[in-house]
Amino acid sequence: MKQNEASKVIEQYIDRIYMFVKRRVSSESDAQDISQETALKLYKILCVKDVDNVEAYVFTVARNTLINYYRGKEQTYYNVPIEDVENTVKSSESGILEDMIHNETCNKIRDEIAYLSKIQRKILIMFYYEKRKQSEIAEILDIPLGTVKWHLNDAKSQLKKGMDKMRNKDLKFNPITFSTVGLSGGAGEIGDPHNFVKGALSQNILYCIKEEYMTVEQIADCLGVSPVYVESELEYLEEYQLVLRKKDSYICNIVIYETSKEDVEKQDSLYSKIADKMTSKLYNKLVEKKYLESSDIIGPADENYRMWAIIFYLLSTAKSEQFEEKISFDEAAILRADGGKNIITAEVVDSDVKVSNEYFCGPCWNDNEDFMLWLIDGEWSEKRVTFNYGGKNIEKDFKLLKRFLNDEHLSVDEYTYMLEKGYIRHKEDGFELAIVGLKDGETKKKMLEETKVIKDEVFNEFKQEIADYKECKKGIPKNIKIQIDFMNQYILHSDGIFLRYCKNALVKSNMLKEIPEQLKISVSQLLIF
Repeated sequence: MKQNEASKVIEQYIDRIYMFVKRRVSSESDAQDISQETALKLYKILCVKDVDNVEAYVFTVARNTLINYYRGKEQTYYNVPIEDVENTVKSSESGILEDMIHNETCNKIRDEIAYLSKIQRKILIMFYYEKRKQSEIAEILDIPLGTVKWHLNDAKSQLKKGMDKMRNKDLKFNPITFSTVGLSGGAGEIGDPHNFVKGALSQNILYCIKEEYMTVEQIADCLGVSPVYVESELEYLEEYQLVLRKKDSYICNIVIYETSKEDVEKQDSLYSKIADKMTSKLYNKLVEKKYLESSDIIGPADENYRMWAIIFYLLSTAKSEQFEEKISFDEAAILRADGGKNIITAEVVDSDVKVSNEYFCGPCWNDNEDFMLWLIDGEWSEKRVTFNYGGKNIEKDFKLLKRFLNDEHLSVDEYTYMLEKGYIRHKEDGFELAIVGLKDGETKKKMLEETKVIKDEVFNEFKQEIADYKECKKGIPKNIKIQIDFMNQYILHSDGIFLRYCKNALVKSNMLKEIPEQLKISVSQLLIF
């Protein structure tokens, strides 16, 4: 080959030689030294020798230069002793595995073994590393000899395919993070749903399979991690029904919303307009009719304090003509292994979306044969709602509230407990109710009727915009359709996001005023009896 032709070959391959070497060494200076030495050797050889398969020859020289370079430095080759590399290259093993060892590094093969199924990994390790006979492997694993042979052949084939591909899916280099994780329904022993998906791996697994069933190997390939880690994580997620399994494939069983800047703008535009108009109309109606002065309402007499509890209850409870519950909570909710019954939701937002860090929770309610305890919770209160709130944890509260309202004497410990929970407060001659109470009577009925009329008026005014907004919320994977359909029933009726917009509208217009510090633990709770 002429010198100018040899130079062209070097120019053509120099970048690929560098990338080949760079992936196999940890030092930038080593990568440059080895690449330069490879290029020099190639040039000298090509000037005096014609080569049929130039590409194969280029990387053979690069590979040999790597081995000689590290032998001379008495170092290790990508954490594999140089003796192991030489033994691997000189191995007398025949077939596909030998070809792969000759064509790629020992480390790359070890990486690819991790992408095989659990049974194939076991068989491959026993056969090639532990030097066991196929019949012995069959006996240890209690499977037919023919099955062992099949898995060995298939494993070799899968390894070869894996060596030839670049595992560069988006989630490997740009993993997602759930901006929020929440639930609708009751929590179990694990509590906060974020405890199910604390790690980046579990979040990215769920995101990867949110629309289609995938095998462990496919998920691992998508994420660029070893199936060993995916398998163990999936076992946990499956135990708590966050994923569903069909044969050897898995699909996400929680609701994952992907929120773009456009989505936020649409919601903000619609929710703000409706919240502004609806809260203004309802607030004025409650004040005009003097409903908050009714004897059916007990507890603190301050109108602002009462408004904090009652207006949100009415907004979330009164059903307009547009509301229709076709799916019940029991149909949509998942009964989980920790005893919780709920719908878990998560949100992934685009990088250009500003995520609100405002704490807001609600509406929440618990009831028994005597009372319903209803509340929303947020920045204006003491963040009383935790994932241990409600259920059996509130039975004691109901019993004490009933005794207190019946003027029964409580013990010092019981009074202390009620004070700590914000249900009662001190007065000159004892204690009084610190939360708002509403009798299940005529005043409640009239307020709900007035609210329904107002909601109908406002919703009808924005009917087309609401329909368009709901339509864009339907593009959801079929596997969680029932959960989405259930929650979509409550859009702009009693969903917490809408109530947050209502709260902001009321505060901004000064219809709701800031609560004194000592009352924050009690505000926006309503005891219905």
